[in-house]
Amino acid sequence: MYMKTCLLMSLLLMANHLLSAQSSDSTVNRTRRKVSVGLEGMAGVSFGDRTIAFNVGGPHLKLKVGKDVGIALAAFPSLLIVSGKAEPRLGIGPRLDYRSLVLIVPAFFHNKSDAWIWTAGLGYKFH
Repeated sequence: MYMKTCLLMSLLLMANHLLSAQSSDSTVNRTRRKVSVGLEGMAGVSFGDRTIAFNVGGPHLKLKVGKDVGIALAAFPSLLIVSGKAEPRLGIGPRLDYRSLVLIVPAFFHNKSDAWIWTAGLGYKFH
C-alpha cells in the first residue's frame, strides 16, 4: 500500500513537472489581460411623456465591446417627476457607454397609472 502511494505521488510530480516545462515556452508570444478594480459613477437626466428623471448609476451588468465602448443592462435609482410631482423610483433598462458619455433608456413602473413609463437621456460617467 505504501509503495503504491509513493509511486502514484512520484508519477503525479513528474507529470506536473512535464506540464510546467511545456507551458514555459519562450517562443510563444502571450498577452495577459490587466485586471483593474475601481469605482465608477454616473449622473444623468432622461425625459419621457410629461416625465423628467434625474438618474444616478446603479448596479449594472456590462459587456465591454472595445476600449471605449460598453453595453449594459442597468438599474437607475432616480428622482422621477411625473406631471409635476416628484417621487423616488428605481428604473431599469439598457445603457450604452462611450468614453465618459452614457446613453440611457430607463423604464419606470408607475403605480398610479399601472403602466411603464419609458424615458431616454444622457449621462456623464466619472471615475
